Amino acid sequence: MTEQVMTSGRKLLRIESVIKVFEFSLPLTAVILACCVGIYTQRPIPIAKPVILLLGSLFTLVSLKSETSTTLQKIIGIYLSSVVINQLSSQYFSFSFLRIDLSVSYGVVILLLCAIGYILGRLNSTNKLQSVEWPNITYDWVFALTIIVVHMLLLSLILSRFYGYGYERNLSVLGNLCLYFLLFIVLWEKFSLLRFRQIIGLILTLFNLAMIIVNR
Repeated sequence: MTEQVMTSGRKLLRIESVIKVFEFSLPLTAVILACCVGIYTQRPIPIAKPVILLLGSLFTLVSLKSETSTTLQKIIGIYLSSVVINQLSSQYFSFSFLRIDLSVSYGVVILLLCAIGYILGRLNSTNKLQSVEWPNITYDWVFALTIIVVHMLLLSLILSRFYGYGYERNLSVLGNLCLYFLLFIVLWEKFSLLRFRQIIGLILTLFNLAMIIVNR
């Protein structure tokens, strides 16, 4: 009986270890994929000042002890990741499924990989990571998103024959906002890990260096 319990315990530990690996690696894979696609495809939204983004990515590589500095690194890391993913939001790949032609944004694929990593982390019983500032920042995000959505709806009613403040009556703007909000949700806790921030920072540093060379 004791041997069976020990065997079950070892199997459970192995499963949890595998979950941890995928939980950690899937978001990294998503960002690497976004960078590769961003480099080797035509960029609809050119990065005008990659040097500034390079400095931000270098900042995320530094190991800081202050909670305020760490929070700033997390925000910068998510923002820089969103900049890369934003390059893919208007690019699509097509495929057929059950005789139906479908077009899917590359940004959705990146979000899906990050979301799977997030869900695996939630399912992992050994994941004890908690973020103190999580509730407040989440409420700020929801509040800001609500204000923007209400603003867009009012503009669409009042200025039905005009573009109005750059929204161009385009639902893709709202879709991108939702994309960034979901990215924040699924990546925020991951960026609490120093090694994760540093690896993402290294990936983004290499990407921004490549952008500087390409833009020359």
